[in-house]
Parts: sequence; C-alpha cells; structure tokens
Amino acid sequence: MKSILVPTDFSEQANFALDLAKQLAKKHGASIQLLHIVEQPGSHYLTPVTGGGQDQMDNVYVLRLIEKVKAQLRNITNELSQQNIQATYQIKIGNPFKHISSQIKDEDFDLIVMGTQGISGIDEVMVGSNTEKVIRHASCPVVTLKAKVELENIKELVFALSYFDQSDHLANRLKEIQKMFSAKVHLVTINTPGNFLIERNVAKSLNEFIKTHQIEDYTINIYSDITEEEGILHFAEDRNAQAIAMATHGRTGISHLLAGSLSEDLVNHSILPVVTFPIKEKQKNKKTVDS
Repeated sequence: MKSILVPTDFSEQANFALDLAKQLAKKHGASIQLLHIVEQPGSHYLTPVTGGGQDQMDNVYVLRLIEKVKAQLRNITNELSQQNIQATYQIKIGNPFKHISSQIKDEDFDLIVMGTQGISGIDEVMVGSNTEKVIRHASCPVVTLKAKVELENIKELVFALSYFDQSDHLANRLKEIQKMFSAKVHLVTINTPGNFLIERNVAKSLNEFIKTHQIEDYTINIYSDITEEEGILHFAEDRNAQAIAMATHGRTGISHLLAGSLSEDLVNHSILPVVTFPIKEKQKNKKTVDS
C-alpha cells in the first residue's frame, strides 16, 4: 500500500476515517491525501467576484470558507507530518461524488477510507449517498466506517464471497485485505431460500479455491439466512468479527436500480467497518494493498 485517500468534511465520522487511515499509513508506510469538497450554495459555481447581488454574496462566502478549510487541512497535515506520515490535501468546489471520483482516477490510490452515517428507509431508496456512489465506481478498495476503529483490535475478518465468483482477482484482493488488517479470515457463502445451494458442493468449491490460491489463516463457512445481507451481518455477529469485506458488482443505471447492491446495503446497515472492492480488475490499477 502506497497511498490512501481520505475524503473529509470534518464530521465525527470523517475524523474516525482519518484516524484509521493514520493507523494504516503507519503500519504500511503509506501517504495520506485529504480531500475536502466545498459545495457551492444553491446551484451556482464559483464566479469572479464582480458586480453585486446574490452571486457576489455566495462567492464571498465560499472564498472565506475555503480559507477556513485550508487552515484546518494545513493543521491536520502538519500533525501527520510530525507523526512521520507524508500527507497532502486538496480542496475542490462543486459536487462531492464528481470530485472524489475525479481524484481517484487522477491519482490512482491504493485505498479510500471514508466515514459514513448510513441511511435507511425512503432516503436510501430515493437519494443514496456520496459514499454509496464511490463504492459503486471506485477502482480500488474502499473502507467505510461509522465509529472509531482500532486497527490492532481487528483480529477476525468476515470475507463474503459468492459460490459463482472465485476469480484470481478476488483471491488477490482477499490476500491484500487480510494482510492490511493482519486478521484471520472467515470465508462465508450465504445460503438463502431464493438462491439455495447444496452445501457439499459449496464446501468443495471453497476448498479448491483455498488450495489453488494458497490462502492461510482461514475458516470455511456456509451460513443460511433469509437474505444475503442478513446472513453476512448475522454471521459476523456470531463470529464476533471486527470487520467485513466483500466485492461489489459496480452496476449503474437501470441495472443497479433493478438489482440493488448488497455491498451498499451492508455499508448502510453494518455497525462494523466494511471493505468493498470491484469484482473485476481495472486495467489501470495494478497496484496492491500490500506494503
């Protein structure tokens, strides 16, 4: 692992994310880039401060806000430098998801760490969050968390995988994430009434996957529940796990609306940190999360 992106709005959850990123940076010798997005009041973008009216007031507000944000980010990067962590910051104006996505594409980060409050009910259906969009589109692993996390306390990691997806790329990500946390990994495939699997076949497939890719420090599990999401959450609770990891399909548009996203649901509802990553390897990113 070489570089970590931490989007921040200075909220409590964003501070939790920064704290975990610091721990990971120290462990793996990685750098941190902080990214803050200033959302323009209304629908206007920053324009030259000339003339009068609402636009000028908006511009003055944004310029003052940028100066305040710069001071905050400068203080944070100075503190990180004092802890021997290389750190930089970026400030963008406009749509958070658009700028986070652009930054990911331009910088080719190894990991993104984000705080999230989670959403539910009608907001979850109608709006979604910037975090969910980043998960859907990111080409590298994304760690999302809602509470303070001590890296050294993550000893048990649940890694959910589908019976139908046991690719080389998934195995490589499994090893990277396991090494990132230095944790025992509990591989689990969820058996549901709507997608019933013969346990004997699943166990055989998982054992072949483990043997082929030389996975170490693991358990193999087939867990039955009503839905995949409930199964992963209940299994993690039963195992007293401290983190969950799984691939995301990255579907967008109408296919996403029709199929939904298990990984995004987990991020919204899990009290544990969740690591998501694209199910298919992107050609641009050949880095690993290993140090």
